[in-house]
Amino acid sequence: MKAYSSLLLSLLLTLSVSVQAQDNQEQANPDPFEGFNRAMWDFNYLYLDKYLLRPAATGYANYVPAPIQSGLYNITLNLEEPSSVVNNLLQWKPEYAANATGRFLINSTFGILGIFDVAGQIGLERKQDQFSEVLGYWGVPDGPYIMMPVLGPYVTREATDFVDGLYFPLSEMTLWVSAAKWGIKNLHKRAMALEQDQLIDGALDPYLFVRESYLQHVNYSVLDGQLPQVNEDDEALEDFMDELD
Repeated sequence: MKAYSSLLLSLLLTLSVSVQAQDNQEQANPDPFEGFNRAMWDFNYLYLDKYLLRPAATGYANYVPAPIQSGLYNITLNLEEPSSVVNNLLQWKPEYAANATGRFLINSTFGILGIFDVAGQIGLERKQDQFSEVLGYWGVPDGPYIMMPVLGPYVTREATDFVDGLYFPLSEMTLWVSAAKWGIKNLHKRAMALEQDQLIDGALDPYLFVRESYLQHVNYSVLDGQLPQVNEDDEALEDFMDELD
């Protein structure tokens, strides 16, 4: 734990040094690698998603019983509750940390290792935070927008989310178990977003639609949904990102 704390402190100090400069650059242009990102978008959406991910997600949605889908997804999210406890404490949000603690204990026991979201049924709604949201809360800017091959959209601040894997039970998982967790979680998220494909396909510039949607989603997460103002177009974008969350 001491080593983990030192790592967190080092990350915070290192990232904080360049906060102001990065913030100014980000405001000027959040997408400085647009040429590369558009190429990766074409690969991801026009080929990888069209011929592999979307068919797999469609089969999953149509042929795997809904209770099994929700059970598998609930398990993956339950494993992330302990890291959410730490991340909320780092943001001075003890009420959310207590909520995540209660959810993990209840769902791991009465929910049979998280298969059933018993905590949600009794009023403890899921509110999970990643380490990048901690940094965002303390003023570290998003950094440049990046469209990763296979993995999809990110902001560079999210590269620090590996820290979440340092906490139990994620730290105890083998590489293959971690890969299975990642695959189940993202397959479920893609299946839930199938109905939103028409929003992308109908956009004048699908790449810009996804980019602006994702950047808004990142901001929404850091602010816990307390955005200054939301218009109808923003609500459409947020509906799309909610399906991916």
